[in-house]
Amino acid sequence: MARLRQQKETEERKAWREANSERLEWEMFLRVHGPEAVEVTEEDIGKTEDPERKEEIKAELAYKKLIQKVLAHYKEGWIVDYENMDETEKAFAWLLEEFHVFEDREELFEMDYERWTDKLTIKPDVPFVEAIRAIDKHVGNSDWREICFLQEHQDAMMENLFEEEEDRRARYLRYKAQHPEESEDGED
Repeated sequence: MARLRQQKETEERKAWREANSERLEWEMFLRVHGPEAVEVTEEDIGKTEDPERKEEIKAELAYKKLIQKVLAHYKEGWIVDYENMDETEKAFAWLLEEFHVFEDREELFEMDYERWTDKLTIKPDVPFVEAIRAIDKHVGNSDWREICFLQEHQDAMMENLFEEEEDRRARYLRYKAQHPEESEDGED
């Protein structure tokens, strides 16, 4: 009986993953590269003396404006609909779709993980599993990270990031043990 229940749960999870992983990956992509990822404002233009940086800020703001305009044409928030876009919007949406499709999934996950740990001010000495739990709790579930169509790929991706983050954390803890006088941000 327990085996049948487990098989049914596995089948339900597989169906859920097949129905949701693509959308969840798109949502992750937008968290990392979407309009909310642009953190500069108009005020930043006046704050910098560097003419090159001013132009970069203007470009970031133009990107934010255009991506917001293009995303308004997406069905259900994640399915591109070119029909009512002008030529520039179509070109941008096509590039966005290409960028999304060809971006490495593990790198995307790593960037999103880093974004969450920064946002939630999770310290670098926190174990990966605890950091993931904190993000899950903040989001309200673990769906945010379920971006692989196959469970085996999801498990492998999580294991790889676990190993990378625990290695990074061990290096950080060794460094802090050798340099106890330094503050969290590396300054004396």
